[in-house]
Amino acid sequence: MKRFASILILVLVGTLPSLAALPPHYQRQAEIEAVLEAAVEVLGISKPVDGVSLVEADRYEVRFGDCTMMVRIVDLPGKGGGMVGPRQFSAMPEAPHCPPVK
Repeated sequence: MKRFASILILVLVGTLPSLAALPPHYQRQAEIEAVLEAAVEVLGISKPVDGVSLVEADRYEVRFGDCTMMVRIVDLPGKGGGMVGPRQFSAMPEAPHCPPVK
């Protein structure tokens, strides 16, 4: 009977949903989508984005015309304590930088 109860507990625990970190390429895709959304929110539709580059960890450069804008990925306060699961973050755009007009 004890063996049956142990097996039943293991089976039930094994069927619980689990949260896991996203694979790196899916995490990067989620970050780039958030960066694009933040950039379009600031720039509007009159200035289309030409490219997005990762310049350092959690920092992206968005190019549009001759101008650039940096967007940082910032972790959101989560459940804490090293819990596993997809990274909860927000994209924080900085002010656009354009060369002086001659």
